[in-house]
Amino acid sequence: MVQDKSQKKIGVLLSAYNGEKYIKQQIESIENQTINEEITLIIRNDGSSDKTSEILQQMKKKYSNIVIIQGENIGLIRSFFTLLKIAVNDYGFDFYSFSDQDDYWKKDKLESAIEHLEQEQNNSDSPLLYGCISTIVNNELNPTGFKTQTKKENITFFNSAIQNIIPGHNQVLNKKLATALVNQPTDYSKIYSQDLWITNVAAIVGKIVFENNSHTLYRMHGNNELGYGTSKINRIVSHLKRLNKQETKKIAEQLKYFFECYENFLNIEEKNELKEFFSNQKSLKNRIKYTRKTRFYRQDNKETFLFKMLYLFKQYNV
Repeated sequence: MVQDKSQKKIGVLLSAYNGEKYIKQQIESIENQTINEEITLIIRNDGSSDKTSEILQQMKKKYSNIVIIQGENIGLIRSFFTLLKIAVNDYGFDFYSFSDQDDYWKKDKLESAIEHLEQEQNNSDSPLLYGCISTIVNNELNPTGFKTQTKKENITFFNSAIQNIIPGHNQVLNKKLATALVNQPTDYSKIYSQDLWITNVAAIVGKIVFENNSHTLYRMHGNNELGYGTSKINRIVSHLKRLNKQETKKIAEQLKYFFECYENFLNIEEKNELKEFFSNQKSLKNRIKYTRKTRFYRQDNKETFLFKMLYLFKQYNV
C-alpha cells in the first residue's frame, strides 16, 4: 500500500502510572478519533505496580499504532518530557498531542486541533500551541456542569505567567514548538507544572491558538487533588488545598527558573515585568505599589483581583 504523503503524522504522548481503572477507556477514545491522519500513540509506563502493564500489552495487540516504553518511575513531569524528546528525535511528527491517562477525548478532538493549527500555519511559520476548554465530568463521565477556563482576553505571557490557562491534556504542539522545547537545556526537577512551562514557552517564542469549545472530558476523581472541582463548594475547597500546598509559591519559583532559561527570548516589557514581580516582594509597601501597576492578569477579573491579594500577602514570595 502506497502511503499518502499528504497525510500529517501526529504523535499522541501518554505517560501512564497505575492507571488500570481508566486507561483502557482513554486509549479507546484516542483510537476512535475521526481525523484522517496518521496517528501514533506512544505510551511510557512510568513504573506502574498495578495491572497497567497488562492492559497496555492487550491494547498494543489490538491496535498496531501503539508504541509502549517501559520505564522506571521518574514522575509525571520528567516522564512527559522524556516522551517528547523521544517523539521529536526518533519520529519527527508534524504535530504532538499530550494525553492524560484518565480523561476521555471526544471524537473530533484532534481534528479540531489540527485544523486550527494548520489554519494558523498558513499565516505564520511560528512555533504554535493549541488549547481548548474541557468539560469536567465525574468518574462515570457524567458532566458536572463545570468547564475549565474559557478565553476572555488574548493569551499573552502576562497571562500565562500566573495562570495555567491550557491544561496539558488539551495541548497540541506543532513541530517547531516541540523542537524548541527539546532543544532548550532544562532541569526538569525545577518544573512544578509542565502545562504552565509549555504555555509560557509558546507565549514568548511563538503563538497560542485557543478555542472556546470543549473536545475533552476532564475526569475529576479522588486522585485529582488540585483539580477544578465538581461544585462551587468543591472549587472553594480546591482553592484552599492549592494554598495549603503553597502552589502559588511553587509557580513563582518555576517562573524564576523560567526567567533564567528564557531571558534571551523575552522582550523588554516581559523582562521588566518579571524583574518587578520578584524585586517588589520584600516589603509590603513595594508589594502594594506593584499590585497597582502590574501587567499580569488572569482571564477573569475576580481571579486577577485574587492574584493581587495573594501577592500582597506574600503568597508569591520566593
